[in-house]
Amino acid sequence: MKLILSCLLLSVVFLHLASCYQQCTVPLSALQCGDNQQPATHPSYNQNAIPGKRGAPGIKGEKGETGNIHDVRANFTRNAARLDRVEERLNQVEELCNKTRMELLEQQLADRNQLRSCQDVPTKLHHRRNGLYTIQPDDSVRPFTVDCSFQGSSVITSIGHDAEDETEVTTCEAHRCHRHEIHYNIGFPQMRALIELIGNCRQFIKYRCHDSMLFRGEYAGWLSWDGEMQIYWGGANQQPNSCACGVAGNCADSAYKCNCDANDRVEREDSGYLTYEDHLPVHTLYFGDTGGSSEYGFYTLGKLECMG
Repeated sequence: MKLILSCLLLSVVFLHLASCYQQCTVPLSALQCGDNQQPATHPSYNQNAIPGKRGAPGIKGEKGETGNIHDVRANFTRNAARLDRVEERLNQVEELCNKTRMELLEQQLADRNQLRSCQDVPTKLHHRRNGLYTIQPDDSVRPFTVDCSFQGSSVITSIGHDAEDETEVTTCEAHRCHRHEIHYNIGFPQMRALIELIGNCRQFIKYRCHDSMLFRGEYAGWLSWDGEMQIYWGGANQQPNSCACGVAGNCADSAYKCNCDANDRVEREDSGYLTYEDHLPVHTLYFGDTGGSSEYGFYTLGKLECMG
């Protein structure tokens, strides 16, 4: 009986304490905190009252779910893969930077050793060996390869083409019916840059004929680099319708200024160097008067040569 009364008494006390707790509890929104402010209190709160006893501990919450080891491993694998990709990209960037740095260094070294002509070989490369070299006479043109020949104190820069071997004129009778456009190893802008830098350039030309005329009747001619028709031959010093024998006054027929213009049935030759630099190099060659049974002609055009 005493035990029951004691339980009832404890229940009444517990309910009374719960009621007091509800009356003394202040909502969170009612709290106002400032630099010198005190928290707001319930109207029935007595600051001089003795604090009540600590309430009973709350019910322990449920235990959370155990983590999945497979998910942890998957996340680790994904992050590791991302790190590998970042590292790979950094390596690529570093490799590119190193390559660019090396290219710049090589370009700077090439600029210091860049040859303007064969004349630069002894001073920049410190030797005089014959052979092929890359030169750049002017910054406006791309570098190109030439043949450098060192003969005593002189230096010869040569550029080849497809008509250096003796070539037979096709059988044709009309004026300038045979046409041969010369294909050089490099372009005309590069060759003109070389000529303008060095000067003293020339090109050998020869016609071996049998009963075939050159300028008598204007059967032959050639185009300068800029496409202008020229009617003089090597060694003629630009004299129209002339060859070297016409300047020297010793042609086969004194009535004409080229040996081949004698047009007799004897094999003859007209040859010499073209030296007027404004016309060099030769662009195209023209021939004719080879249609008869006794008529033939062979021509040769030498390399463009510039002496220093």
